[in-house]
Amino acid sequence: MKIHNSTKSFEGTRPIVTMGIFDGVHPGHKALLRRTVEIAKAYQTESVVLTFWTHPRIVLNQEPEKLRLLTTLDEKFKLIEELGVNNIIVLPFTAELASLTAEKFVEEILVNDLNTGCLVVGYNHRFGHGGITYENLQHLSEKFNFSLCRIPQIEKDGQFPSSTKIRNLLLKGDIQQANQLLGYRYIISGIVKEGNKIGRKLSYPTANILIDEPLKLIPSDGVYACFVKTNGDYFEGMVNIGVRPTFNTQNVEHSIEVHILDFKHNIYGEKIELNLVARMRDEIQFSNLYELKKQIKADEINVRKIIKEELIDKFANIIYNNSLT
Repeated sequence: MKIHNSTKSFEGTRPIVTMGIFDGVHPGHKALLRRTVEIAKAYQTESVVLTFWTHPRIVLNQEPEKLRLLTTLDEKFKLIEELGVNNIIVLPFTAELASLTAEKFVEEILVNDLNTGCLVVGYNHRFGHGGITYENLQHLSEKFNFSLCRIPQIEKDGQFPSSTKIRNLLLKGDIQQANQLLGYRYIISGIVKEGNKIGRKLSYPTANILIDEPLKLIPSDGVYACFVKTNGDYFEGMVNIGVRPTFNTQNVEHSIEVHILDFKHNIYGEKIELNLVARMRDEIQFSNLYELKKQIKADEINVRKIIKEELIDKFANIIYNNSLT
């Protein structure tokens, strides 16, 4: 997959284009992206995802202080690439771009720059200054000679996934329900940095994770079961998100630290990815290290149980789905 920082750098013939923020790349987004890839293959041309950065809410001053992202750009790229997309164009979102009417956006970006062959949109997609109805978009497609494909609203397990709904679930710590709507385990990725090494004293060394995207949504404080991906391999882990109140009675700086089960390697400075499975408990302040260590041991037992059940459920679903085909 090629990543472009401008529509001017894309070279292709009548590509199949879809566009949006795609925060979280949930099942609704995936249906849109898969359809884009399918049409591109059918017409033997390139698939193009047009997305925007910085987030439009920041430029438009729509409560930017409340904005939290389900996916960083790198996480979004990875999820989109897995669907077989050929190109991503990250279009800088500016006040000038925001002021363009839908017709001007179509003419300047989709037609003049990309020479779009077909635009794939969601059931409620709106863009351009003041927005545009689907009927008006149909008129523009006829005027500028490109096709239009509209994807219906996607239902998953009786619910309609949305980035807003998923954010609210994560902020409450409801990882399992958020994962159900996402269609995958929520991802937190970053670089392992030096910590205070208190975990080693407890026989539970932790990797402290530095996240380089300040807008990344971090779920509510607590202890979580997770899978940990490092150097291409997956391990089981338990994550503490919070302020470590047993040691920091006055320090309110948040940290994300993970103990990787059955793991002995030094990974300082390396990229690490957490796939959250379930929230086990609140963060607790303990009166002494003995009580803390006893709780961590109980957490380890619980993590192993949760992960085992997760893997059994996944295997059962694979067997069931294969039996239907």
